[in-house]
Amino acid sequence: MSSGGSARRCSAAVDPQRVGRPARLPEDHSSWDAEVVDAGARTGWLHLSNRAVLGLTRADLRAGLEAMTDHAGAALVADPSRVSRWETGRQQPPVEVTLGYERLLGLPAGRLLAPVRALQRATGHAPTGVPADAAQPLEGLLERALDGGAMDGGRWLRLAMALAWHDRFFLRAGDAEEMAARLVSEVARTAGSAHHLRLEAALTLLQHPSSQRSVLRAVGAWLTDPDVQLVTPVVALLGSVGGDTDDLVVRLLQGQDSRVAEATLPVAAAKLAAGQVGARHLGDLADLAAQLVPVLGGRALADLLDLVCQLPREHFDRVVRAQRDGGVRDQLTQIRGSSTLIPDAAHRRLARSLAWRAQWGAEDREPPEPDQMLERLVREALFHVDGRRRELAGRLVAATPYGPVLATHVVALTDDPRELLATRAWELVHVLGHGDAHRSVVTRALDDSAPHRTEALLALGLSDVPLTPSEARAVAAVAAQSPDLRYAATLALALASPDSLPALRGLDAVTDRALDWWHRAGPQVVDPM
Repeated sequence: MSSGGSARRCSAAVDPQRVGRPARLPEDHSSWDAEVVDAGARTGWLHLSNRAVLGLTRADLRAGLEAMTDHAGAALVADPSRVSRWETGRQQPPVEVTLGYERLLGLPAGRLLAPVRALQRATGHAPTGVPADAAQPLEGLLERALDGGAMDGGRWLRLAMALAWHDRFFLRAGDAEEMAARLVSEVARTAGSAHHLRLEAALTLLQHPSSQRSVLRAVGAWLTDPDVQLVTPVVALLGSVGGDTDDLVVRLLQGQDSRVAEATLPVAAAKLAAGQVGARHLGDLADLAAQLVPVLGGRALADLLDLVCQLPREHFDRVVRAQRDGGVRDQLTQIRGSSTLIPDAAHRRLARSLAWRAQWGAEDREPPEPDQMLERLVREALFHVDGRRRELAGRLVAATPYGPVLATHVVALTDDPRELLATRAWELVHVLGHGDAHRSVVTRALDDSAPHRTEALLALGLSDVPLTPSEARAVAAVAAQSPDLRYAATLALALASPDSLPALRGLDAVTDRALDWWHRAGPQVVDPM
């Protein structure tokens, strides 16, 4: 059967209680460089892969869904043909159905809904809100958010969706700002699913006219703190806002703070792709890119390549002509033409191998055929030049049982001698977590001879796995002995072992200010499992 044929059968998708043809896994047949992916197929795959791998039969799914009601109080309809359309991507499942999958599979609230909404947004559709329900009334959610009560990612997403259900909503003076400030702070101080849920909540409020200004003010207040330590997750929110924000993006790129400038590169690329950069700024971006291509490396280089490839042709050609190295010129042309960061044959083989191992590990037996959608998502998450595609593909895999298994294998790629592959692996580790390879990440962070130690230290912080006392002491020693690694080591301790921060006091004035900032901002926010 050719790879371009119909969707493949997979043992994980077979319903043992259903007689006849097994369920089929959907595939995304959109071209690699298409501006819009097949969101329906990816949504169906997300639902079906979770149900099948976690062992819920179609009969039990239908019975469970039909015992639930929609927001109007009517019973959900889940006849066989309808479930088939949802799981093959031919019909978008209602919000209540996605929430029903989560409950029946025992998943945290929002685990599937957040990536489904991200897919809708990425393909040009505004995700819909839903009214608050009896279990989580709007007033109760607002009270929790404003009074400092426990707000996990699922509650934040339900609050944002309940507010967005209304064309307009009005909060008391100061309440909108207080709610937005807390949410932005938690977007910055969370990792994994906890971060993805809050990110989706923040994006929902950013795109609503009644709350956009409050969220933008919270973003501005966060980023203008002279001692801010967590930049990238908050700057990323600007990529979803249209209007005249291209002025702000260019100023951030040209500013003196290198961390803010590098964090703004993917935002600028996203705004270029969405046509949200005015003509007067295109030349500024091309000039800046031409200067940075020879000097940037690591994760920032991939973000810069995304920006360069999103430039209109005449500005892209200007960047290419400005490069003295013919190899660099050829590489830029190849990447723009193929939309991939690594030559096609090499990245296809590696993605196929990683996807197969993730299938085998999650399904606990050898699958008879590979999951083509999983392979496509692994390829995108590691190698697509478009940073938005990389992140969304990683988030989709992370919301399935394949995520932790894949993470373990991706950690092994982080010491690959190919620089670009190793940095892409670290980027995906930040999305997927460490799987069963947390100890390997710790080893890389503490090994004086290991490459990418900054990325390894950041990975320790951007994970929901706390450091042991001995690991925390070792990271503190890195901060004391290595000024170049001090920022990353401080971040790792602040998020994964905040009680260890006093050991860094007095190293230098910059670190002391950073510790004061962490004291104000607070430790990592972790959702209960």
